[in-house]
Amino acid sequence: MGVAGLIWLAHVAVVAVLQGAAPGPLLSDVIQLTLGVMLIYSMVLASKRSEGMAISFWNLGAAAYLLLAVAQTLSVYNDMSHTPMVSWVNNMLFSFWFVPLAMAIFLDPEHQAGKIDSVVTLDFIQGVLVWVAAYLYFFYIPKSDVAGEMSHEVWAPYFVGYSFVAAAFTLRALITRSHDSRVLFGRMGAFLVLSGGVDALYYYGPGQGLKTGAWFDLFWSGLLVVPLIIANIWKQTEAPELTLEAPQREKRIYREIVFLIYPLLVLLMSLRIARERLGLAGLVVFSSFVCSSARLLVTQHRLIEAKDALRREASRDGLTSLWNRKAILGILERELLRGQRDRQAVGLIMIDVDHFKKINDDRGHAAGDAVLRIIASGIAAMVRPYDSVGRIGGEEFLIVAPNCDLGQTWELAERVRLYVDNCNIMAGGSTVKVSLSLGVATGSVAADVEKLLYVADSAMYQAKNAGRNRVEPSLGRAASVGQGNSPAPNRDFWI
Repeated sequence: MGVAGLIWLAHVAVVAVLQGAAPGPLLSDVIQLTLGVMLIYSMVLASKRSEGMAISFWNLGAAAYLLLAVAQTLSVYNDMSHTPMVSWVNNMLFSFWFVPLAMAIFLDPEHQAGKIDSVVTLDFIQGVLVWVAAYLYFFYIPKSDVAGEMSHEVWAPYFVGYSFVAAAFTLRALITRSHDSRVLFGRMGAFLVLSGGVDALYYYGPGQGLKTGAWFDLFWSGLLVVPLIIANIWKQTEAPELTLEAPQREKRIYREIVFLIYPLLVLLMSLRIARERLGLAGLVVFSSFVCSSARLLVTQHRLIEAKDALRREASRDGLTSLWNRKAILGILERELLRGQRDRQAVGLIMIDVDHFKKINDDRGHAAGDAVLRIIASGIAAMVRPYDSVGRIGGEEFLIVAPNCDLGQTWELAERVRLYVDNCNIMAGGSTVKVSLSLGVATGSVAADVEKLLYVADSAMYQAKNAGRNRVEPSLGRAASVGQGNSPAPNRDFWI
């Protein structure tokens, strides 16, 4: 910031000494170009110091001032070799350099991960269409007295459009609940208001008729120093501490309004363009419509994905990804209804992990959670594709097995028991031995859900009382007897 201040003071000296005489205009443009390059560098550094949405904000700002630096470079070229075409392009870049920066109003502080996603890309394309429409509206259609300058009749609409952007930044600063967003949009919004005021002074005030190198150039260089200071003093705050209260989200309906600004600007400018070039205006409006429609489709697709994710989250256990209690009991009820209709028995297996509290006490809850995930994956691997497995409590699981009589349900439970019994789980260099107590029951009447759960639960406790690591009722078979001729191979897990 100190170097920028010295350069601005050097600019003051150039203006005071040369007063617009050669090589004053050239030196003035070189100084502004130098400040522009420093500003871009400062914004890149601010981006590197940032996280999440702030990265995209500063990258968009750097892109905007890169356009301004290109325009300033063309000004330096024009000072040495005046070219009408270069003057025309130069003035257009000076007038609409802020378009990339204006894209920042579309950034979401809650979801932005430091990169521009497809929705923001479509918003950027919409911004480019505004630029095209503005080019036609302010330069191509009106007839200006000076080549490369805006016609006087469109000065007022230009400032209205610029005010839309400044107002959008201010609005984002007012409605956001994010401190970082409030700082970014608030400071930059205030700067855009200041920049628009300087532009108004140039077109309507004492700046009228002044050439490059005159005293008004100090305002232009000052407008480069201000955002440079903003970028250098930027410091992202720490993440807020977690509280027991649910965080209040932004009022999204107000944020969604800003997405309508660019299509509205395209439409308003195209109404005037249509007077001279109807086909050209139609093409611009159609392109804007396609972009807006694509954004709507992408947003709708994301909404559907979010609903599916919420539906899955509402029916799945967060630790094991099995069905949760509500979901597995709903599945049991549906299978009993189907079994009642088809006159087929539905098997039910209630499972409890033996001595699980000791695992938690000796190894810690993290190890206990890992053991539950291993057991859950093992149970899911042993059941048939059309069976359902759910977690109904801390270390309790439930299997719903359609079309299984009591003997088939017992055999399925025994396969699950043997699988888990043959798992070697290593934690901290020692083995954690796990086993299951299982209770089986069958039913075929939907009205007997509670009774069936009670019978299976009672059988599970009978297995625990009989020594654990067994299936009850035993149906007259040894608890260690499986379906194969040899025990299942050991399986090793490290946690």
